[in-house]
Amino acid sequence: MTQKKLRVVHYLNQFFGQIGGEDKADVGFSVQEGPVGPGMALKNALGDQAEIVATVICGDNYYSKDLDNTSKEGLELVKKYEPDLFFAGPAFHAGRYGVACGSMCKNVGENLGIPVITGMFEENPGVNMYQKYAYIIKTGNSARGMVEAVNKMVKLGLKLTSGELNEHLVLDEVRPRPEEYDYFSRIIIRNEYTKQITAERCLDLLLAKIKGEPFESDVVMPVFERIEPPAAIPDLSKIEVALVSDGGLVPKGNPDGFSGRGNLRWTTYEIEDFLPEDYSKVDYEIVHTGYFPVEVLENPNRLVPVEAIREQVSQGKVGKLHPTFFSTSGNATVSRGCAEMGVEIAAELKNRGIDAVILTST
Repeated sequence: MTQKKLRVVHYLNQFFGQIGGEDKADVGFSVQEGPVGPGMALKNALGDQAEIVATVICGDNYYSKDLDNTSKEGLELVKKYEPDLFFAGPAFHAGRYGVACGSMCKNVGENLGIPVITGMFEENPGVNMYQKYAYIIKTGNSARGMVEAVNKMVKLGLKLTSGELNEHLVLDEVRPRPEEYDYFSRIIIRNEYTKQITAERCLDLLLAKIKGEPFESDVVMPVFERIEPPAAIPDLSKIEVALVSDGGLVPKGNPDGFSGRGNLRWTTYEIEDFLPEDYSKVDYEIVHTGYFPVEVLENPNRLVPVEAIREQVSQGKVGKLHPTFFSTSGNATVSRGCAEMGVEIAAELKNRGIDAVILTST
């Protein structure tokens, strides 16, 4: 009896979907039946075990504007093809693409209950955001490793759909170990069969750590960069202060395309135009889904303290308010993505000769 082929849907951005480069990053969703671009490598790796029935394509900018709604829009397109397996990317080091791949995988996996697999470089912000929700194969930082990445994605995908249970797991599950298939840990703890009782195993791990011998912990703790505090400013009356906020304050209509969750963009506004003394609250909106913004929208100075700094300047306590406000949205953005935006903003502030910054949050 001939085994039925698995039905596969593949997600790509505008570049790998062969629509165009950054100039086409704002295009919305489209669907092409069969493989497109990297889908040809995917097709070759799948062989006669699966068929790519459709490729869903979307521009990176379009997708990142509203992750919640765009992921739902993409899900509806995927649903029509009733897939058994879903692949996205791989995205390598492309941040917006990685977030889109992870977001699509999360929504498809949660709603359709099928294996979802993508691939990313370790520094892609999509890894930290979505490794709990998708199988993310480890890749290099560029598309030069496309074939290798796709082959690893397919190997894992076929394993997950094989129905072969893992003997080392207490529960009957098809869940290969991360080190076996080279994917980022999903931080899911499962009970496994071992030859030792828990007390013996714990003591062996502890003794190995004390002796400086190699050992593998069940829980890998995150490592955070230590930031040294800057030196104190002796005389504030001679400095120029800039205002920066991650509270998501933007002009009405969100012209710069911030996302309320997982945002990876920042922009600048000239204060005299953006927040004049005779401002109107109807001219603003908050693109940040992590707090209740009513009080800020009533008076944006609660988040961006222009009035307070102007008063300090008039009293001679602060030298000058920098005329440009730096705005971003920092809700559920992974630390690596925040760091990248911080480096970019800091470089611009340094280039402008700013002496100090007031960073307000929510």
